[in-house]
Amino acid sequence: MAAGITAEDVRSEVTRFWNVFTSKSTDLLEEFYAADATVFATFGNRAEPGRLAVARRRREYFNKQTSVRVQLGSVDVHVLSDTIAVATYTFNFHGLNVMSGSHKDAEEKIESGRATQVFLADPDGRLRILHEHLSSADHLEIH
Repeated sequence: MAAGITAEDVRSEVTRFWNVFTSKSTDLLEEFYAADATVFATFGNRAEPGRLAVARRRREYFNKQTSVRVQLGSVDVHVLSDTIAVATYTFNFHGLNVMSGSHKDAEEKIESGRATQVFLADPDGRLRILHEHLSSADHLEIH
């Protein structure tokens, strides 16, 4: 990535991120985050380190019986420099048999999800998420 980050690079990484998430690959998901990344989960009330977010997602969504589907909206990208870009987009999320808090085997639906991810090119040129903020215009539905 000698010429710097492009909008298409970031769009590809956003798609790859959700493909890794839905394939339940903890190791690959962890590689997306910079060492000092911060994450606001969809219904979280405070930021958490990226590694902690991956551990929580592993517990909630990466069980064998859990299924996860994600549909992305249009991904808008603002390239701020050769090494930093911001992606914003909407998403739909549906999880079955989610281990969510006190709800065991819950169903989780987010029909109006919103995402902002700040990507940083590391010294090797790999895009890493420096900050992620997921939110929802919906009320959380857990059944």
